[in-house]
Amino acid sequence: MTNQPGNPNMRMLIPMINELQRIFTLVNTRLSLTLPQIAVVGSQSAGKSSVLENIVGRDFLPRGGSMVTKRPLVLQLVTSHEPEYGVFTHKPHQRFTNYADIRQEIENDTKAVVRDNIGVSNMPINLTIYSPHVVNLTLVDLPGIVKVPSQGQPFDISKKIDDIILEYISHENCLILAVTPANIDIVTSDALVMARSKDPMGKRTIGVLTKLDMMGRGHNARDVLLNKVVVLERGFIGVVLRGQRVDEHGRTMRELDIPAALEFERQFFLNDPAYHDITDRLGVPYLQRTLSIQLTEHILKCLPDLKRELQERHRNLAKEVSEYSKSAMLEGSGFDTKALVILTHEFQEDFDAALKGTNLKDSDLKTLTGGARIATIFKYRFPSELAKVDLQDKDMRSQLILAIKNIRGFRSGLFTPDEAFEYIVKMQIAKFEEPIIKCVDMVVADLKRIIHDVSTKLKRYPFLQRVVEELLTQQLKEREFTTKEACNLYVQTQLAYINTTNEDFIGFSNAERSANANDANRNISNQIIRKGFLRVHTGGKIFQAKDFYFILSTDNLSWYSDSDEREKKYMLHLENLRRRDTEGGFIAKRPQLTLYTEDGRNVYKEHRVLDLSAENKEEMESWKEAFSRAGVYSDRVQRADTTTTSTDGTPSDPHMERQVETINILVTSYMKIVAKMTRDFIPKTIVCNIVQELRKYITRELLVNLYAVPDSKTLLQESAEERQRRAAKISEFEAVKSALDIIEKFYMNARALSTVVMQSTLGNVNFSHITINNHIGHLSNVPMSQLDSSINTYTNRSSVHRTQSNQPAWNSFETHANHQPTAPSTPPVLSYIHGSAIRPVPATPQRSLPPVPPRPYNGSSFS
Repeated sequence: MTNQPGNPNMRMLIPMINELQRIFTLVNTRLSLTLPQIAVVGSQSAGKSSVLENIVGRDFLPRGGSMVTKRPLVLQLVTSHEPEYGVFTHKPHQRFTNYADIRQEIENDTKAVVRDNIGVSNMPINLTIYSPHVVNLTLVDLPGIVKVPSQGQPFDISKKIDDIILEYISHENCLILAVTPANIDIVTSDALVMARSKDPMGKRTIGVLTKLDMMGRGHNARDVLLNKVVVLERGFIGVVLRGQRVDEHGRTMRELDIPAALEFERQFFLNDPAYHDITDRLGVPYLQRTLSIQLTEHILKCLPDLKRELQERHRNLAKEVSEYSKSAMLEGSGFDTKALVILTHEFQEDFDAALKGTNLKDSDLKTLTGGARIATIFKYRFPSELAKVDLQDKDMRSQLILAIKNIRGFRSGLFTPDEAFEYIVKMQIAKFEEPIIKCVDMVVADLKRIIHDVSTKLKRYPFLQRVVEELLTQQLKEREFTTKEACNLYVQTQLAYINTTNEDFIGFSNAERSANANDANRNISNQIIRKGFLRVHTGGKIFQAKDFYFILSTDNLSWYSDSDEREKKYMLHLENLRRRDTEGGFIAKRPQLTLYTEDGRNVYKEHRVLDLSAENKEEMESWKEAFSRAGVYSDRVQRADTTTTSTDGTPSDPHMERQVETINILVTSYMKIVAKMTRDFIPKTIVCNIVQELRKYITRELLVNLYAVPDSKTLLQESAEERQRRAAKISEFEAVKSALDIIEKFYMNARALSTVVMQSTLGNVNFSHITINNHIGHLSNVPMSQLDSSINTYTNRSSVHRTQSNQPAWNSFETHANHQPTAPSTPPVLSYIHGSAIRPVPATPQRSLPPVPPRPYNGSSFS
């Protein structure tokens, strides 16, 4: 490649990226990563298309008075010694040897996607041009920026175009070629405003000034080109494009062809006093070489990150493709039988893993799943529901009075009637049926969720997935019905016989002694009900709530600074204390409860309420149950009236009160026994009748029932979406694998070339200037894992060298804010770019244009 300086290793970079782009485009793969490229941004009339045509040297882009670029055009230029031709990715086997045909194909493919001919699309057109007259380069021509929709265009056309442009320039791997007409104020440039929105420091932006010959007499853009107005790290380049011009007599001149336009541009810069001393840094040929070199440097900088992203994507895709490979191994004779056996076995393992909690996934670290939810139901939610039922009817004393009086009739009784005790106990036991059935429903709902989650792994075969879910759901319904019958039988069994001989039952004599005491509750020792951490939200700032270690006993609530229980913070008596369930605040979503007194006294220091919160809902349910056991009831539950007034309004005698208190103690003691048995028996019944039976069904009967399905061969038919997804994943995997092979080949060539260069230059190397060949040669024996960072080291070192040089690099302007750019000084200083020493040539009117490879020109066709 004669037009591009640098060593052969660097010349391989752009073709390598072009090949990666071609691979991913052929398989229609859009990865999260973006390949290094140059996006051309500018307003609708800025001259973007003319810049691209001058770089290529041919007329090949659609033209017109309105918007003609309606889709991104990914233009890849490849240096070739063969006759020039173009290839579109959507027609990979057809070579276009006439540029008029290329222009027509661009228009036809645009109309195929943008059917209304007035909108835009972000679907790119990929065109590769092979020619001996171009440098290796990748450009993306984007739709021109518009501010106001023209007649017939959609009202949101401006936003759609902006979104397309931002989609490309947002990536750090993309250089931005901001094309701006020189005859407008540069600070109002639409292209620069768009570029600054994603590149505020101007590190990825290359400025191009067009229409320098149309600025009018007495005006020039010298200060802009010298980076004194708007500072870009990569500087500005001025060009003069072809187009209709007006001569000195005001007559319209014929539009020049590209060779004539290049000659006109050269003469303009040489003869204009504002530009003649910087002519060697202006014009389309210089723009062409500069873009190629800067894109090469940018690719070199991005290559290690690109390789790492591809390796990560390769690892992720390998897992999915391996699943498809396993299925492919089963195809052939007996495929249906083998596949069903394997799939049902994997389903069984996944179902057991979900119940037992093995084989955790990332999602399992965010919320409770599978068997953990069922365990939470048994441990917290079910006891809480039982406690709520037990405490719903707090007028037990009134009911006892009525029961005793109705049993005696007109007689006056001397002894406590057993019938009143049995009546109240049976009434309370009957209320257990509702929370028991609710517990069964909660477990069934979680099992359905587990079945659905596990069966999603069968989504490749939608009919099989649906049949498996239907079979298991039907089996679950049958087991649910059987379990509820067993639970109802348990309740009827408890109602059938009241066993007062249980060793844990308090007995009549003990109950009577407690009833005769003045304060039976205070004679019971202060027993601890629950311990744990709660967060106190009262008495502190909103963002300074602290966690304390709480101990709830039958008499008081105490909390400490930590679980060592050494530093007590406060102790609160439970007398006349109530609780209110509240929602979490607008910042913290933790479940909360509020403690307060019935008479409105202060609860905690000078505060009338105490707000507490737990880590999660299950913890809070456990604390609510504990508070209920300690006698701190919810405000939604009314306490029993313990006055000595009977239901009919007449005062009760002391003898009746002692009988009521005795029966109340007996009922409480017996219901504790029943509640304990229920908390133990019901979970066992559910696990035995539902969970274990469902596991047995999956292990022993699921495969048999799948074979019994009519036309069972259809079970393993893939859906059209799944077939497309499988083909896309395999194609993407192969594309990523090929891309990694291409990058690896580049590194191998780099090491081989660096070894040769180092051996040939050992005798006359100037150690003050380290080239990339010597740098990679030094690393020829270093492992591949260190080569990526070495290339980045070279890039940074080369950048520092250009910054510290007294002479600006030949392919960019000095752009640092604290260092004003200067004109080339004499004597010239050597500038090293990619290991090649380039001596700037002083610009004089007699200086000739750098040689451009000659080519025959016969209009719009290739020679």
